[in-house]
Amino acid sequence: MVSTDVESATLRHHLLQADPGVLLAVLAQMTGDATVLDRYAGKIDHVPDPPEKAGRTDQATAEALADEIVVALREPRRPDAPAADDRELFARLLPVALGTVVDDEHIDLLLEQGGFRPSQPTLPRTTPIPSTTTMAIIGAGIAGIAVALAAAEEGVKFTIFDRNAEVGGTWLTTTYPGIGVDTPSAYYSLSREVNPEWSSYYPIGAEYQAYLVGLADKHDLRQHIRFGAEVEALWWDEQCQQWQIHSRAADGTLSFGYASVVVTAAGYLNRPRFPDVTGRDTFGGISVHSARWDHTLDLTGKRVAIIGAGCTAVQIVDACVDEVEHLTVFQRQPHWVAPRKRLTDEVPEHRRYLGRALPFYAMWHRLKSYWGTADNNYPIILQDPEWSQTHLSISPANDVLLKMCQEYIDRTFGAGTALARKVTPDFAPYGKRIIRDPGGYYCALTRDHVDVEASEPAEVNAAGIVTADGRQIDLDVIIYATGYHLDFLSTVDIRGRDGKTLTEEWGISPRAYRGGTVPGFPNLFITSAPNYSPGHGAGANFSMEVLAHYILECLQLMALRGATTIEVSQRAYEDYVANLDEAMQRTVWCHTPNAHTYYRSESGRVVVATPYRLVDLWQQHRAPIEDDFILR
Repeated sequence: MVSTDVESATLRHHLLQADPGVLLAVLAQMTGDATVLDRYAGKIDHVPDPPEKAGRTDQATAEALADEIVVALREPRRPDAPAADDRELFARLLPVALGTVVDDEHIDLLLEQGGFRPSQPTLPRTTPIPSTTTMAIIGAGIAGIAVALAAAEEGVKFTIFDRNAEVGGTWLTTTYPGIGVDTPSAYYSLSREVNPEWSSYYPIGAEYQAYLVGLADKHDLRQHIRFGAEVEALWWDEQCQQWQIHSRAADGTLSFGYASVVVTAAGYLNRPRFPDVTGRDTFGGISVHSARWDHTLDLTGKRVAIIGAGCTAVQIVDACVDEVEHLTVFQRQPHWVAPRKRLTDEVPEHRRYLGRALPFYAMWHRLKSYWGTADNNYPIILQDPEWSQTHLSISPANDVLLKMCQEYIDRTFGAGTALARKVTPDFAPYGKRIIRDPGGYYCALTRDHVDVEASEPAEVNAAGIVTADGRQIDLDVIIYATGYHLDFLSTVDIRGRDGKTLTEEWGISPRAYRGGTVPGFPNLFITSAPNYSPGHGAGANFSMEVLAHYILECLQLMALRGATTIEVSQRAYEDYVANLDEAMQRTVWCHTPNAHTYYRSESGRVVVATPYRLVDLWQQHRAPIEDDFILR
């Protein structure tokens, strides 16, 4: 509430700098008065502010909006006014705040993604989930936290197992210089816990880790977490109809427990991967993998090589280029790099202030961030067969991105220069994950003390690295920014009915039905499942929340039918995967075979990204299709 003239003046000062489209939506929700749209909507237009659209208006309208919001904060809301999540009102607000027309199929999804409405139960709650149901959640990162909060809401008992001593998953363990979130910070959160305090549009890893720690503390999750417990095996016990959980403590002690339901939330990129290069262990200097950074390492004045050209390497180069004496970047294959769209990534003070002071304001910015990076991007990954016959890009939409990235290369390195050729990919954008320049990566490559080797090292020796063309580069430090093994639970001994193992079922091509379910593995749900990562937009947090909802709906179906186990049928599993693979054939990942990407398994099948729109994925997981499951 605004209680003093000083506070009102401060608020008004910040309101005059804010997006008027967002402010109008906020005002309508605060007051429940839709007539404000009639007064102001026609005076607001929108301009591109990639990846979003920004509202703008004249000074008089901005001042009038600010005055009405200051008054609305003082006055009580009319008791008969429509709720903030009123669907009809919300639908009217969307084009004003987002700057685009929104189809009806998206409205319920956007209510949820903006945090205006929690995920809505789909199946009837006439029969509660039995109090005897126990859930084991493997992993205390964002996925594990999302599932835990959903379970707590339904009264399901749960225990989280995590091998680390704190929550956070990859944001706890991965701490290399410059680490950050390349999904917009306004969106990369849980919809139930919108954070108005991000300092950067793309926050550093420590800030995101602090957000996850705050979630654990706020929701008292620590009492449910077994820290320092690495799950080594999950065995289905047919006699007691439960999963036997084998976990090992840091001191080597092995423990056994049981749960009727298991949800794996450990991710699929956990084990650091080193390149297969001769002599790696003979180097006489310091070697470090980006996933296991040594914070005692001082790069000042050192001759450094970084192996890799993905997001991690880009962030490290950007962070360290001014410290080193000389830097050599070894890239096996270049990525398409998109320029930073703003002069700075720092979130302006007015947005942070209003996020704290103004109801719904941070939620609308979360929604704008989602909308700008979600299904609006979907055409970029779809192949146009006729277009792709004569272009490097796969479609006109894809070509817009390609031209933007090419222009960034030409502007930074000079069109046609040797360095420009080195950093220009020979595949369509999104064939490999797009990288966002944190601000200084491309510029760093032009520095006099930086060299780019367009190949992997031929050999490592005691003094440094031998290049592909036989030159010796003497070094003090080698940084391996070479990613992770694509595991998909292959490091855990998971045995379902009749002792069948998950590794046997999957081989070199992991597959899953909705909810990350697999025939022969009852009551097992995999959040980081094959083909569940949004490849064209939004973030991993989207699929985590979608699956958390779906898992609880599956447990509710079991309760309604009096079942102890739920297991996808072989027919439904095979049909779903076949349809998914057919849809995948239209995407960029199946039309850029020369792009080296972890999205494909050893079999060549795309196993990471989903080929579907996010709204389709959301709709698919509103409730389980009962005929696709065996309930016992």
